Amino acid sequence: MRRITFWLIASLPIGLFLLIVARYSLNVPWFDDFDPFPDFLREWQKTSDFSTYIKLLFKPNNEHRMVFGKLAALSCYWLFGELNFTFLHWAGICFTLGSFAIFIRIFHQNNIPWLYLLPFPFLLFQLQYHMTTLWAITSLQHQPVIFFVCLTSYLLAQRQFTWAILAGLCANFAMSNGIFVWPAGFVILFLQGNYRSLGIWMTAGLIAVFLYFYGMQTLNNESSFGYFLQHPHETFFGFFTFTGGLFDFFPDRSTFERSILPTIFGMLMTSWLVVVFIRLWKMYQKRALTQNTLLLFLTGVATYLLANATIIAFLRPRFGYFVMLVSNYKIYPALLMMVSYGFYLGLLSPKKQWLNTALGLSIGVWALSFFHYWPTISERRKTLLAFAYNQQHNGFGLGLTPNSPAAFYVDTLMQYHVKNGVYHYPTHLAPALLSIQSDRSLQIKPIVTKQKEGLSIYTDTYSFNAGFDASLYAFLQSAQRTYLFRLEPISYKGRNWLRQYDKGSSVLILNAAVIPGSYNLGFVYLKYGQSKATVSQVIEWQ
Repeated sequence: MRRITFWLIASLPIGLFLLIVARYSLNVPWFDDFDPFPDFLREWQKTSDFSTYIKLLFKPNNEHRMVFGKLAALSCYWLFGELNFTFLHWAGICFTLGSFAIFIRIFHQNNIPWLYLLPFPFLLFQLQYHMTTLWAITSLQHQPVIFFVCLTSYLLAQRQFTWAILAGLCANFAMSNGIFVWPAGFVILFLQGNYRSLGIWMTAGLIAVFLYFYGMQTLNNESSFGYFLQHPHETFFGFFTFTGGLFDFFPDRSTFERSILPTIFGMLMTSWLVVVFIRLWKMYQKRALTQNTLLLFLTGVATYLLANATIIAFLRPRFGYFVMLVSNYKIYPALLMMVSYGFYLGLLSPKKQWLNTALGLSIGVWALSFFHYWPTISERRKTLLAFAYNQQHNGFGLGLTPNSPAAFYVDTLMQYHVKNGVYHYPTHLAPALLSIQSDRSLQIKPIVTKQKEGLSIYTDTYSFNAGFDASLYAFLQSAQRTYLFRLEPISYKGRNWLRQYDKGSSVLILNAAVIPGSYNLGFVYLKYGQSKATVSQVIEWQ
């Protein structure tokens, strides 16, 4: 009965999470997606040599080898004859579902009552890491590596050593931080007293890490050491900010304001883990860990997460402290919170009052993530549609500087796949495009200002609207082409930290984004599949 109750309650966060993905996922690449997916697939189509296939699968993309991301793209192509980024989003989510299944299985095997597992689905299936689920490259980097680390730790705890090495190799080649699976496995084998296998494990790990980095560029990561020497405090505090990132409850505030709560909770959670590791060491000395599969599993995952947090805190502050709180990374603090709670269940006698506290905290994190990030996800989708339109018709838009070599590369690449029927741009903006040609009923009084960077447009007539497609777009139209730019809702910066958007919306159209010429500047508003438009003035673009 308690098992049924658990799954009934767990279906709420899991179901809503999957519904959000189904609703807001777009078949649109973004920024770093082009190299590992469209470009990889183009090169795959051009060869028939087996050794070249293998090289393409293991070819680095920036500082990552993402074999499973490329295999997902190939699977989509083989099954449907096309490259679909929504398919890639779902492929990544399947790995997170697998990680969750491993967690539930290991706790169930260790006779932890079902109701004490209720915080797990609320901690994992929340929206703070939406850019990990709705951006293809991050979806197929972070989620596969976490799954294979969890699987490796589970297999080692169960003494299935051969299968664990295979899972470790999969983690190693899922993305760069997968190499930390080897120290995680080392700790498990050491605490397990399985010293005979340690040599084999270390040898396999050294070979795998060598092969991972063989022929790979460093992308100037060595400069992080110099930055660390100049700003050691950023690495110190960055570690705690990163580990406590699940408490980033005010994502629209300044980086300093946002980082206060995560840093505090990161310190508290790390302090708890120090207590845990001291207790584990005492148990190891008494040989009380060798058969405790739950604690061994949690120790392996915790080792991986802490090693990953350390390297992020060391390498990434040079890009800006905000990186400690980017959505792409938020799945890691979510998992660390699950591990921290799991240690409580495995080390202490669970008490109902602590269950209520943990459940209330996890539901609070989950609810606040929906409150803050659901609008963000919706707004991002609307903006991506305008970017995709410009990419399709004007040769830029999907995350790269207009008229740059990179933009030309992306345009050539996407035209290749469109021409061959492998990729199809979304058509969600068809009603708006139709209104541009025939409707002049939109009532709007925009403020249009020419600036050094480009054309600034603001209106207080149309503000944030939670509607699925409700959005205001500016367009520049000539006889040869039409550009489309979405007006973004104005972020709220007042005293109410729970308010996300202020009145009005705006956009800055960069000079480099538009070919010089004479254009009609107009606006089109789309809502519930219906749209209306108007022309505001003539703009001479230089």
